[in-house]
Amino acid sequence: MGPGRTVGVVVEHDLADQATIGVVDRCGYAAIAVNFEQPPGAAEGTVGAILVRDLERLEMVATDPRYASAGVAMVLLHSGEQEVTVPRGVTVIPATDDALKHLREFLTTALGEPHSPTAIRLSPREREVLTTYVLGATVEETAAAHFLAASTVRTHYRRATDRYCAAGRQVSNKTQLLLEMIADGWIPLPEHAGAVAS
Repeated sequence: MGPGRTVGVVVEHDLADQATIGVVDRCGYAAIAVNFEQPPGAAEGTVGAILVRDLERLEMVATDPRYASAGVAMVLLHSGEQEVTVPRGVTVIPATDDALKHLREFLTTALGEPHSPTAIRLSPREREVLTTYVLGATVEETAAAHFLAASTVRTHYRRATDRYCAAGRQVSNKTQLLLEMIADGWIPLPEHAGAVAS
């Protein structure tokens, strides 16, 4: 299976992580945090682009066979404070006023058109938690997997279903929410899912 349409944001464990994920979201793409101190787990195979803010972490990504050999597009958001030499095939986007425009262009080229403007907006955390839930975990299993209270999982579910219903897209159970999240591109389908056996 080739890379997906999700953007992996390599986290640096600071406040800018959430801002960077929010910028990717504003571009119309789903984003997940990628932490190279722990195995990426579910990120493997679903990430189509990696966004990095730090040259040292970029070198880790560029040499990681899970991503480097899978044709995953890589981009460095660079402050321009110092001159950098980047690995071959990595796009550098200067952190200037035009960075959002250039990032959007990069992601469209690397991953295709962004999610539909009619997609219901879910925060990165909501997408992460709800994906676990709608793909078959119970509320309690989802809560344990994400270190949350079960009531928080229920709150994420209720808020998401309320948003879909308010948009005229009736969601009354987790299977319907799964289908709507797939339709909006928040949960990527494997490339072979639509193939018909001959």
